[in-house]
Amino acid sequence: MQYKLIRSKRKTLTICIKDGEVIVKSPPRISVEHIEKFLEEKSEWVSKKLAEHARKTSVLSDVISGDCVMYHGRQCAVVPSEKHKRIAVADGELLLPIKYATDKSAALRAITAWFKRIAASELEAALTETSAKTGLKYKSFALTNARTKWGSCDGDCDIRLNWRLVMLDANLIDYVLIHELAHTVHHNHGAEFWALVKSFAPDYAATKKRLKTYSVLTTLYR
Repeated sequence: MQYKLIRSKRKTLTICIKDGEVIVKSPPRISVEHIEKFLEEKSEWVSKKLAEHARKTSVLSDVISGDCVMYHGRQCAVVPSEKHKRIAVADGELLLPIKYATDKSAALRAITAWFKRIAASELEAALTETSAKTGLKYKSFALTNARTKWGSCDGDCDIRLNWRLVMLDANLIDYVLIHELAHTVHHNHGAEFWALVKSFAPDYAATKKRLKTYSVLTTLYR
């Protein structure tokens, strides 16, 4: 089994799967033989996680390659357009100004900037509306570029939302907003926290599970 080994000042061996790569984190003096035996013992778990990652990436392969973008839960083909000077979405397509057609890096920067502009207005409006509906108050809102989180809420009730949330459908966005607003009352993931989430999102467990299928999106546009 191929894996990346990272040694550091730690006490235990751990395995994680990141972007389809097996990563082993090890204390400095543990032998390679011991590490590989540990991997063998965990091979069923590793195989399961790699298979999950493969399923996610296969469904979103066109988004990962850049041929499509995800927007509001739909895959939109990226189409160069001579008529548009700015990025626009119409008829299930993202229309990209022709000047970006031959420069993939410039196109990526332009699409990222467009997403962030959309997210700044859409997510703030959605958070304001959800706060009013639930009665859960927050202090401030900002976008984040987090690699693994869709959102966060600190002890001061400052909420940060990953700008890639606008790639998801309304049901998933609502769940993330309710989740973070619930943290303004309960700064943990205890029973009372989940009870509060459930009071506003009765099907939160299924939605939470479905959200995980889109985790690869947080690694894109970097």
